[in-house]
Amino acid sequence: MSSNDTKPMLALPACAEETVEQIGVDDTYKLKELGPVVVNADGTLSRINNWKDMADIEKTNVNRILLKRNRQRLEQLKAQAAAAEEEGA
Repeated sequence: MSSNDTKPMLALPACAEETVEQIGVDDTYKLKELGPVVVNADGTLSRINNWKDMADIEKTNVNRILLKRNRQRLEQLKAQAAAAEEEGA
């Protein structure tokens, strides 16, 4: 390739005005646009990748199902942790 053959320079898209928000240590925020947190069976947390693409009815159904399943999984994980603590004591 010779020095006369130049490729167009790729650039990042222009972004909206950058804003900086100061937050305190004890402040809480809900990040609804990211969707609900999923409690996995092993206790790890994740999010639903296609949340922003879902219809409102789908989001409502997912929230309802996840709320119930997350509660069950958290109860199981707490029971496992309590049993492990009793065995270790």
